[in-house]
Amino acid sequence: QPRVVVLPADLLRIRRDAQPSAESGTTDMFVVRPDGVFAYPYIGTVKAEGRTPEDISNEITARLASIYREPHVTANIASSPGNHVFVGGAVRNPGVFDLTAGVTAEQAVMSTGGLIPQADARHIALIRLDAHGVRQVYFFNFADLLKDSAGGRSRPIFLQRGDLLFVPLSPIGRAVHTMDLYITQLLPWFHGVGFGMNYQINDAASLRYNSSGNTTNNF
Repeated sequence: QPRVVVLPADLLRIRRDAQPSAESGTTDMFVVRPDGVFAYPYIGTVKAEGRTPEDISNEITARLASIYREPHVTANIASSPGNHVFVGGAVRNPGVFDLTAGVTAEQAVMSTGGLIPQADARHIALIRLDAHGVRQVYFFNFADLLKDSAGGRSRPIFLQRGDLLFVPLSPIGRAVHTMDLYITQLLPWFHGVGFGMNYQINDAASLRYNSSGNTTNNF
């Protein structure tokens, strides 16, 4: 299931519940640095990347227990510039897509224009950061997912921020891709070789006449 987790560049609003209203304001806002942490007054740095706002609230509350009589804080994501998912591989228009609402894996793939003919629809990979900060890979069959969804027999795969969908090439698709690579990159070289050899064969200066009158190619 998707989780709401904090990512670098997120703006967090963290406020102590017993904090007087006069003390609230810009001091409640904290930006998560590129290394995934932010600094909180009196307790130092707090790791935020990959964690839920509730996890962050609990840690800060525990660390403030020796400072305040009522240490409980509430953390929320005020703004999230990294609120998107990534779709790549064998799709028509790979790219980054905004995650403004609940988006399923099927919708994300279709938003790219769909799969290309060489795609392996049976082994689409969903790469997701888990609760321990480790990226996990889950595979699913796109065709079966659409069929089951149409029949109302399966739950949709909802995406979370930072998810990556990768569509690999099928074995036939890889063969076609390899052949295309050789044709587009090596064929011009072969054309050049063929032209050079024909030029040498038809060039009178490249022919050497021996005393017997026989002609041999001079390569």
